[in-house]
Amino acid sequence: MNIKLNLLLSGTLTLLVAACSKEAPSSNINEQVVCVKTEALEETTAALPVQCTGILSTKHTVKLSFKTGGIISRIYVNAGSTVKKGQLIATLDMTEISSQVNQAELAFEKADRDLERVKNLYKDTVATQQQLQDATSAYEAAMENMNIAEFNKRYSSIIAPADGKIIAKLSEEHELVGAGMPLVVFSQQGDDEWIVRAGVSDKDIIRLKNGDNAEAFIDAYPGYAFPAVVTQISEAADPMSGTFEIEVSINPQNERFINGLVAKVKIEPQNAQLFTLVPPEAITGAEGKRGYVYVVKMADTTARKIPVTIAYLENDNVAVLGRINNMGKVITRGAAYLEDGSRINIVK
Repeated sequence: MNIKLNLLLSGTLTLLVAACSKEAPSSNINEQVVCVKTEALEETTAALPVQCTGILSTKHTVKLSFKTGGIISRIYVNAGSTVKKGQLIATLDMTEISSQVNQAELAFEKADRDLERVKNLYKDTVATQQQLQDATSAYEAAMENMNIAEFNKRYSSIIAPADGKIIAKLSEEHELVGAGMPLVVFSQQGDDEWIVRAGVSDKDIIRLKNGDNAEAFIDAYPGYAFPAVVTQISEAADPMSGTFEIEVSINPQNERFINGLVAKVKIEPQNAQLFTLVPPEAITGAEGKRGYVYVVKMADTTARKIPVTIAYLENDNVAVLGRINNMGKVITRGAAYLEDGSRINIVK
């Protein structure tokens, strides 16, 4: 609305209020009658976009780590290195782990000898059946402990699970790392599916479905919108952030993508919502997405103040979430002079 229209509207409203005030003079503002205009507003349905931000990565990106903790002996790759399936990536210092394996093997050998001796004694009716069962159990436990020690030894080195590339190296040689602590980030070669994982609020997650179309915007390609689609929606909130994680698959359109690029995603939900189109002058006390409008029911002489949620702008109107017309006609002229419960006079 331009300046001239604002001045004209302000002057008109002043004259209307002055005319009404002459008819009902009072020193109390709640007793003054404000002349207003009302109208039934247009309603529309639209799918309000959901916007989020995440980090671009390939679909099959994994963090590789050791099964057991220890001191890193060697790391054979760097960030950006290309590796083949089965290639050795890193190893731990095996001194402690090898000792644990030897200890487990010695315990197994002793349990094996003990079992053979008890079996012979049992044949000669010197050992009881319970002693034989105990020796058998000790043998089996020692064998399982040996298997565990050998398993840990086997996974005390990191092997490339497939042909691919090392995206990041998270530790250095001679560092002490815990069991399961990521050492490198690996991306499988030939995986052309690029995704963005991002968190959205509870109000947005209920509006999204798998298959919703989206657009991704990456700073490295200014002014270009990459087509995307929602491929995965979390069923539970992240306990740390309170947001729900979604996965959006992005089509690179033959452009060169790199893991770690920041992507801004705009999703178009399939479920449309109802909005009411309100003239700007009818909204008071607007702050952020919150505002207020005044409504009046038929044959009523007082204005009622109700809160509204501002969604977006459409042409010369403000789209607010939900239906307002069922609460009464909205006061579109004179709203700036009203309070909740103000007496009004509806003029044509």
